[in-house]
Amino acid sequence: MSEAGNPTTEVDELLATFLDDELSDDQRRRLAELVQADPAARTRYLDHCRMHASLAWEHGVLGDVGFPEAPEEASKVIEFPRPWIRRLAVAAILVIGLEILWQGMRPTLRRNAWMAGETVGKVNRSAGGDLAVAGIGHSLNGGDALRLGDYELTHGFAEIELQNGVVALVESPARFKIESASLLALYEGRLSAAVPAEGVGFTVETPNAEVIDHGTEFAIEVTEDRSSEVHVFQGEVEVKPIGAGIDPVRLLADQATRLDGESSEPSGIAIAPDRFLRALDEPRLNYSEKIRTLKPVVYFRMNVPDDGSMLEDRSGNGHHGVVHRGSLRRPPFSPGRHGAALRLRGASREAHTIVPDYPKATNNQISVTAWVRADSRPRWASIAKNWAPGEIGQFHFGLYEDHGGLEVQIAGADGEEAQIKETKPFPLTEWQHVAFVADGNSLRLFRNGIEVAKGSHHGLAAPTLKALGIGAKPAGARRKKLRGPSGFWDGRIDELAIFNHALEAKTILKLYETEKPTGLVASK
Repeated sequence: MSEAGNPTTEVDELLATFLDDELSDDQRRRLAELVQADPAARTRYLDHCRMHASLAWEHGVLGDVGFPEAPEEASKVIEFPRPWIRRLAVAAILVIGLEILWQGMRPTLRRNAWMAGETVGKVNRSAGGDLAVAGIGHSLNGGDALRLGDYELTHGFAEIELQNGVVALVESPARFKIESASLLALYEGRLSAAVPAEGVGFTVETPNAEVIDHGTEFAIEVTEDRSSEVHVFQGEVEVKPIGAGIDPVRLLADQATRLDGESSEPSGIAIAPDRFLRALDEPRLNYSEKIRTLKPVVYFRMNVPDDGSMLEDRSGNGHHGVVHRGSLRRPPFSPGRHGAALRLRGASREAHTIVPDYPKATNNQISVTAWVRADSRPRWASIAKNWAPGEIGQFHFGLYEDHGGLEVQIAGADGEEAQIKETKPFPLTEWQHVAFVADGNSLRLFRNGIEVAKGSHHGLAAPTLKALGIGAKPAGARRKKLRGPSGFWDGRIDELAIFNHALEAKTILKLYETEKPTGLVASK
């Protein structure tokens, strides 16, 4: 162990480790820092160089340096002048020392070079993102300057704005290079861009194409196999495949193309506006304003959180959720029915959200509303549930077992459970407005404003379970015996609200019909 605060002792230990060929990259950088910063450490380092040069001279050990062998018939061994050996040994050891110094200085030199580069824009916002300048470990946040160079985004989203007014939203994992305010190279990941008139001509290079803007809003994805997709939402772009004899493709609004990763041949594909998030801010909506007038106890618009993990309760009551990514590689957010939505992938990824606690209904009345999209029907798929093994919850809202019809279960005050369900399976890949209402006596289930099932119940149980699961059933008191949450949703959940009173049927219908926003939305 080195003496605390003694750089020369630490240099001795690091050099001993180096001679044993066990020096790590972090230890190399530390040695370089000590030699650069402390005169005594630098002197000790040079003493070591001299000492080992002398040892090499005395014993003829110069590492990988080779010497010609004497002919077998020679009567005596050829000797090399000792001063030459001494100089060679010192040179060899100094080269090793300089390599150590260089390895330690290289990140600093790269950072200084980047800082001296031309400023071409700024980071508008980082939402759960980790945007960094590649190779130097310099992280960037909202308001930081963008300069020419390579970047990588390992988590979340980053919105960047270039000097020509181009605004691009990058989704992780992504690697890209800013060549100028008018040229960006995308090596991997997703990017959506809004290009104003002054930015016309903005170009994005992919491994197999040049995408040239002609005043538009578009998105690009570069996949691991180096194929590229270009989707145009407004305006026009020109896609120039990189390959001899391949003509450019001109895309207009609502058109898309995919370029093969090996041949660069383009193929027309269906546009996918629901794949690319195009804004981080939730739009002002008639829908959301109507929800607020109904006084929910929790309301999740599913806006992308700045820290990547806290799902904000927009009711004003402050009962925020915790987003669990599971094994998702991409962020658990995508375009929603209005703005962004929580994007989940079922049991294969186990992504979900847990609200640790929220106000429970105490007057035997509860209503829950949401916009949801199902990509498949996992067993007991969960929309929202205050329900868990071994504990008393209030409701279980999702899909029924393997049948996949919309269903709700209520724990009654008398200890009995009431359940109603739709008789046909839930529609796939389409946004559906769902709701249930328990008023103390009757239990009603709605889809797209229409009542699809009705039953009775006797009040509401006083729950022992505090948590609310969104996209999964909480583990509850038996979580140590079970693997954790279950009943994972495969698809998207948006605009989830809980009310501790009974909504009228006409209110449910009006919510479904109140779907046109007053501002821009992320998808249609």
